[in-house]
Amino acid sequence: MTSETPLLPADLARGLRASKVLIGFWIVVIVAVACCVPFAGPGWDIKVYASAVKSLRAGHDPYADAMAIQRIYHSQAVLHPVGDPPYSYVYSPITLPLVRLIGKLPFWLSGGTYWLIYAIGVFGQMIFALRFTQGDERRAFLYLAPVSAMFPGLLESGVVLGGNIAYILYPAVLLCAAVGWRRGNWRWFYAVVLVASCVKAPLLSLVAIPILSARRQWLPAGLTAAAGVALFASQPLIWPSLFRNYLQAVDLQFLYNRDFGCSPAGLLSDVLYAHGIPYSPIGLIFYLCYAVPLMALLWHLSRKFLDGDFLLSEWIPVLLVGVILLNPRVMEYDVAPLTLLMALIAWRFFARFTTTARTIVCMAVLVAATNAIAAFGWYVRKLVNGPLLVLLFAAGCWMLLNPVTQSEEYSEYEMAVAELN
Repeated sequence: MTSETPLLPADLARGLRASKVLIGFWIVVIVAVACCVPFAGPGWDIKVYASAVKSLRAGHDPYADAMAIQRIYHSQAVLHPVGDPPYSYVYSPITLPLVRLIGKLPFWLSGGTYWLIYAIGVFGQMIFALRFTQGDERRAFLYLAPVSAMFPGLLESGVVLGGNIAYILYPAVLLCAAVGWRRGNWRWFYAVVLVASCVKAPLLSLVAIPILSARRQWLPAGLTAAAGVALFASQPLIWPSLFRNYLQAVDLQFLYNRDFGCSPAGLLSDVLYAHGIPYSPIGLIFYLCYAVPLMALLWHLSRKFLDGDFLLSEWIPVLLVGVILLNPRVMEYDVAPLTLLMALIAWRFFARFTTTARTIVCMAVLVAATNAIAAFGWYVRKLVNGPLLVLLFAAGCWMLLNPVTQSEEYSEYEMAVAELN
């Protein structure tokens, strides 16, 4: 009696081939990015952190040291018209004890550990976003995920190579949020947000996430926000000189780098600054003019979500884009965790009106067109990034407020059958 190797079912065989192709694609993208690293001058933010460590090791004020270098550089700008300007350490004094502790370790150990955690964070935010894909979306987004690292906010940028700590903080917050949604336990989330706000104060706005996606979270969110504000307000009392220099370092960052971010308030402040008009308090007033209605809209949608009008996977992409828009200074690393979620909103919007194949074409046209415009320069890129963020948020809100009816679902099914035939 002869034994024969059983044949794999056709669908399983196709699945194995698709898995091999997908793994191969991820490897190719990762290797391609790794090959670009030596030519991209990576780690510019890491260099800022390392300079702060060196200043503290020498017993100096890291803010004062960095600002002295910046002033010398910009006073002699004609000597280096195309050079990369130096940056200052712009995290508040409460972070310095940790930086001083890190400085006791060898640079190879602290740097290697940081890059390892950083890489985990980059992949972690991809995995987080993939959790909210549905059905056929997941197949396409598994291919988009590795590429998304080089397209924060859907616009090409090598910011992921800079080593900014935001790529660690955001994934940590989002991971704890996922635990909150799954288990109803938000304690770790609030703890991580509080720690993250000590590094980047605007991240305190992320306490809005549980308020807008879970019940009975006002009290813990309010206490966390109050604790964050208290920690920031106590620093000028504990470290008066350091805190004063920290504020000067932040001011110089705007003066020298003119980087107000791509939020609506940031773009307006940039225009005012360019024309010699004080951006404060006009920028703040404008921020409040859209932040209050934005929060009201998010609150309205959150009540509909909690009433069961739409799924968590439909709500979270829109929610997180809206929460990031509450940040008055949205940078590339702030939109990086949103990249796949923004693409998911665009995908679902186009899928409302056409077939899967045409949706892919529409996505390609959207990304190609926006990147073609953004290629005209750094400032133009921000002029594209901000409105694109707002536009996709509006599209997401429209879809939530106008759910697909059964007849529309049937017509989509008919289109899919027609496409296959």
